[in-house]
Amino acid sequence: MLRRTLRIALILACTAGPLLASNPSHAQDAAELSQARAKFQQALELKQAGNWPAALRLLREVGQVRMTPQVRYHIATCEEKLGKLVAALGGYELALADADQVHPDFIAEVQASIEDLRGRIPKLLIERGSGGEAAIIELDGVALGSSSIGVEVPVDPGPHTLSARAPGRRPFSETITIAEEETLTVSVSLESLESDAPAPALPADPADPGADGAEPRYGVLPYVLGGVGAAGVIASGVFFVLHKNSVGGLEDRCPNHDCSALPATERERARGDYDTARTQEVVMWTTLGVGAAALGAGVALYLLDRSPTRELVQLPRGLALRPEAPQAQAGLSLVGTF
Repeated sequence: MLRRTLRIALILACTAGPLLASNPSHAQDAAELSQARAKFQQALELKQAGNWPAALRLLREVGQVRMTPQVRYHIATCEEKLGKLVAALGGYELALADADQVHPDFIAEVQASIEDLRGRIPKLLIERGSGGEAAIIELDGVALGSSSIGVEVPVDPGPHTLSARAPGRRPFSETITIAEEETLTVSVSLESLESDAPAPALPADPADPGADGAEPRYGVLPYVLGGVGAAGVIASGVFFVLHKNSVGGLEDRCPNHDCSALPATERERARGDYDTARTQEVVMWTTLGVGAAALGAGVALYLLDRSPTRELVQLPRGLALRPEAPQAQAGLSLVGTF
């Protein structure tokens, strides 16, 4: 540890002077070089204080004036401290490639940094899963080429956003977190858009007419028809009793419908009673027919609503009721073979 510290101190001491020495091949004026040297010294002080972002900003400004192996090294050091391990490794390797005429201790320090950093950089292996064979895959918003799929790719530690898209497939998006020295494998699978369609409903249990959860097709109509039918039948019975009483009284006064023996006033009254009796008979049969029809329709609609399939309701003698009527919004059809 002491040896490494001494190397760093030696590098800091030796690089400030020759770092920005004039070079005949460059035409920087003295003022520009002087400003660059001052910024470089300030950047070293910021590094010593642990202010890596500010030091990196100044070092990059120095590099715009003249990029030397020492400047590259210090930029890479700041990037490493900020978690930009991949960029830092590239900076160290560039510094080493240009360090032929630099102090041997500097070269040894750069080599040690490279060796240490290579073991710390995590690697991400992205594989194409189901539906992702032709997908466009992006890592942190940057599209990956085929050479980066199916191989270990060096990435910085921390969170990353992996996304993919393909025609006819639902977009894929996942946030992954990877630690130093870790190798993580992620499979990119894209579901078909057809999978968004609702699943088919399970068949209703015939033992439970309401198992399908559907609202009654006819609502309160079966009950209304049933009530009307019952009232019609009851009314028919009332008129039947009235009719029988009227006819019974007339037969006592006019046997065989012959009222000639009655006085004139009684005959007029008898004819009125005959008219009343005929009206009662007509009303009786009318209410009976309407009541029976309404009651039958109400019962049929009720059975259809209670039927799980709401299709045909079987009747005796090969007949069946269908819950529909041609050219009508609601009704019944009698189905059978004759």
